[in-house]
Amino acid sequence: MHAQTPARKLDAGTQALGLFGLCLALIAACGPSLAQPPLYHDFADQHTLLGIPHALDVLSNLPFLLLGLLGLGRLQRIAEPRWRSLALLLSLGLLGTCLGSGVYHLAPGDSGLLYDRLGMLVLFAAILGLAAADRLGFAAARLALGGVLLGGAASLWAWWALGNLLPWVVLQAGGMLMLLALAFCRPLRSGYALRLELCLACYVLAKLCELADVQLFHPSGELLSGHSLKHLFAGLAVLPLLLPLVANGRAATCRHCR
Repeated sequence: MHAQTPARKLDAGTQALGLFGLCLALIAACGPSLAQPPLYHDFADQHTLLGIPHALDVLSNLPFLLLGLLGLGRLQRIAEPRWRSLALLLSLGLLGTCLGSGVYHLAPGDSGLLYDRLGMLVLFAAILGLAAADRLGFAAARLALGGVLLGGAASLWAWWALGNLLPWVVLQAGGMLMLLALAFCRPLRSGYALRLELCLACYVLAKLCELADVQLFHPSGELLSGHSLKHLFAGLAVLPLLLPLVANGRAATCRHCR
């Protein structure tokens, strides 16, 4: 009986994850259409530095590049192929986010924003896949990855083709709720005991800075905008996931873990 308990817990967690994803899909499909704000591309940072327009918003993406290169350079330290695959996806998501966001902020507009959100989608899927693997196992991780990537692709299509931003908003909000729920779950013995609460806290700070773009720009003497700070905090959000993976080749275990 005791040998079967972990499997039942894993199945229950995976089923709950799938049900949550289904609820999000229904909200995104049946909810009212939401238009992107008309002034979305009007960021506070209008400075040109070294010939780079909107320089702070562009250069603040460099942490994504550095973290992505760090992840790629240390993949061989991760012995377990499934963890290594998730770390690879995380690293590629970081590089894609740096490239997409950098291109977008050079000349903000819908075309560049599509590339920005595509990079974010890969990174977001990797983060939730790692969180699910650490707390529920790899079956849940595959479900999370598939759901985020497919749901994200549909969300971006709904925004690009139909002008409906609601599915993208639901995806982001639902992902934050999922991360919060997983943060309260005990790590598996085969996991890394990832500090999901730190990742979530940094991500929340990033969203708050994004909303306060102009309000943070002027008190700083127009040196750093809220959107630039958003990029920095979003990069910090990845550290609690990336560093334990590349620090050594074996998953962490602790006496409090399942």
